[in-house]
Formats: sequence, C-alpha cells, structure tokens
Amino acid sequence: MATSDRSRAEYQKRVNRVIDYIEAHRAEELSLEALAAVAAFSPFHFHRVFKSMTGENLREFIQRTRLETAANHLTQRPRADILEIALENGFSSASAFARAFKERFGMSASAWRNGGAAEACKARQADRKPGEVERKPGKAAACAPAQDDPSSGTDARQDEEEIMNVTVKTLPSYHVAYVRRVGPYGPGGSVSEAWHRLVRWASARDLWTPDRICVGISHDNPKVTEPSRCRYDAAIVIPEGFKAEGEVNVTDIAGGKYAAGAFIGDASLIGAAWDRLFAEWLPQSGYQPDHRPCFELYQGEFHDPEPNTFHCALCLPVRPL
Repeated sequence: MATSDRSRAEYQKRVNRVIDYIEAHRAEELSLEALAAVAAFSPFHFHRVFKSMTGENLREFIQRTRLETAANHLTQRPRADILEIALENGFSSASAFARAFKERFGMSASAWRNGGAAEACKARQADRKPGEVERKPGKAAACAPAQDDPSSGTDARQDEEEIMNVTVKTLPSYHVAYVRRVGPYGPGGSVSEAWHRLVRWASARDLWTPDRICVGISHDNPKVTEPSRCRYDAAIVIPEGFKAEGEVNVTDIAGGKYAAGAFIGDASLIGAAWDRLFAEWLPQSGYQPDHRPCFELYQGEFHDPEPNTFHCALCLPVRPL
C-alpha cells in the first residue's frame, strides 16, 4: 500500500472511531475537544479533518444523526414519550427538539409519528434512483457477494415461517474488526464493497475460517437518511488483542437481550423479513427496541450457492415494554 493510501486509511479509521463514539454517547454533550481526543487529533484542526473525510461539518453530522435516530424511535417506539426520545438523543428540552425536528423534516414530531413518516417514505420512494434498496435502521444486507435485487419478482411472503420463529435470548458481546462504507444500499453499492474488502482482509490474516462469526450492520434508515450518507459495517469477530490496520477498525458490539429471528432465503427477501419482525412480531411480544444497534449474525458457511440462499439470525435488541 502506498504511503498516501496508508495515511488516508489511518485518517478514516480515526474518524470512524469518533463516529462510533458519537453513536454510543448520543445523549451526552459532545464537545469538539472530547471528540478530537478520541481521534487523537488537535482540536484546532479536527473539525477540518472531519469535514474533509465525511463531507459534513462535525456539528451538522451530530445534529443530523441525532434527529434521524429520534425520527426512527418515534415510529419504532409508539408508546414512548416524545420528550423522552428527545432527551435520549441529546436535546436539552422539548422546545429545542421541536424546532430542530421541524426544520429537518418539515413537520412536528407528533405529525411524523401520526402518519407523516409514512408520507415522507412514499415521497422518498418516488424519488429513489434505480438500484437503491430501502432498509430499516440497523438492517444489513445478507452478505457479500450477494446483492439485493428488488426486481427479482420473488414473493416476500416466502420467509414467513422463518422470520416468525423468533427467540428472545441473551447474546454475548462481540469484539469485531469492521470495514465501513458510506453510500446507497443495493446492487453493487456500499454493502457489497464492504464485504468484499472485509473478506480479502480477513482471508489474508487467516480469520476467514469455516467457524467464523460475522456481523452486518446498517446504521441508517434510507427512508430517513439520504442514501448517499447511509453507513454500513461488514464485521468479523476477532480475538481480544488482535491488531487491525489500514481501513479496518475495531469495536465491540454490546451483548444483552435480543430477539433473534432465523432467516433462510434469497438476499432480496431480507428487507421484508426485517419489516415483519418489526411490524408483526414486535407489537405483540411485550418488548420494545433497545438503543443498541440491530444486526445480522452470520455463523460458519452461511451461503448456499445452490439455490443461492443465506442463513443468518436477525438480531433486534429489546427490553421490556
């Protein structure tokens, strides 16, 4: 790898570390000095570094992701108080949240919850470019080298039996190395690229073994976030103390109580499977989503080329309603 490439990969790794920190501490005050320390950059220059790597001002990124997470929570947790959601996402008061939410989405939080989100989703679908695939927040693609094909014509109801086989269980924490890509989900997009890069990296280090454990996380909901800003992590569980380098970063996925739904099927059906988990299983389960990210858990040889099916667990973090 050329020196310039290694340098950029190191910068990207540090910025991703800051983004992970922001997600884990969204309710707290996030000062420039504290975030620069996470990245090990000078506070004087860090805001310029962050914008050069992400295309967004640091404050704008924090505000946008807080609002988009709150928007997702408004629909996913219909019984939660709006002020509770605002405070959990770093807003100091109901009035501050109300102003910021209306400026971002063109409507109040209550209007968003009471049908506005669905209308906004329809408008986004009408504007969506060919090949861009919608997913719920935290919902990953099946796995590389698979690509979602919404035009395949496959009946999304085929996964009914599999996804309704849901077990609430306690999962361990996972120490993972991940490759992050930003861009639209869908064929040939950021998801596939992330997995291809991870496979190459892990194979070269003897980590792509038959008993491997992999995790896929989509951090954003393209019904809320612009597709060009959607973040996706392709990850593999690694031993403690394992050193990552280049563009590959290391993080921990929190353990705890998860609703795990078995999925077996074509990659094009996985989005519908997540929809069923949220829309049909969750409301009658006695649980509500927790704040940890959702993910898809892949163990061992999870891809059967014939007839092109994938095996994974859709893992939704939950807590009592």
